[in-house]
Amino acid sequence: MKPRVFLFDLGGVVCRFYRERRLEILGEACGLPAEKVDEELYSSGLISSWDGGAGNAQEVEGEIRRRLGYPGTSAELRRVWCGAFEPDPDVLAAADLVRSYRTALFTDNDALLLSGLPRQLAEVDDRFDALAFSCVLRATKPTPEAFAGALGLLDATAEEAFFVDDREANVRAARALGITAVLFEGGPALYRTLEGLLGD
Repeated sequence: MKPRVFLFDLGGVVCRFYRERRLEILGEACGLPAEKVDEELYSSGLISSWDGGAGNAQEVEGEIRRRLGYPGTSAELRRVWCGAFEPDPDVLAAADLVRSYRTALFTDNDALLLSGLPRQLAEVDDRFDALAFSCVLRATKPTPEAFAGALGLLDATAEEAFFVDDREANVRAARALGITAVLFEGGPALYRTLEGLLGD
């Protein structure tokens, strides 16, 4: 069956993710070493809890200010938060191939990124019909609940879906559910894969 909906992972697929960039910029703004920012946000488990839905955008922002002493505006914080992601032009071109179909950005990420993405990463936001963020789904990949939530946003069954991710565990989980899934191996390879699927 030719897929009728297409799900793309964000970090590592649609965008390159530079965690160190986020840590360094936040550290500079707050007068803290990047290692301290990492400890407060990542090593503490805070980011993982936000990805799971613990906190809306305002609450995430408030906790960053409390822990790091971030002095900038809300808009500046969203620019920094989203600035860790750099769109891959080759993947955007692949996404353009399926714009006549229903599409979703399917990612394990937090509410602050979700709130900033339409403005800060407009070229990404414009290409997807649904933003299937784990913070909204309240489930992260590779759980069946995460896939069910993303498919629900597109009103599709597993058999009707195509999914691309850079993590083998997520690809295996998708295939186990009946989703056509591929491991990301670069934008040009993804483009060729989609061309082949659409041409069948």
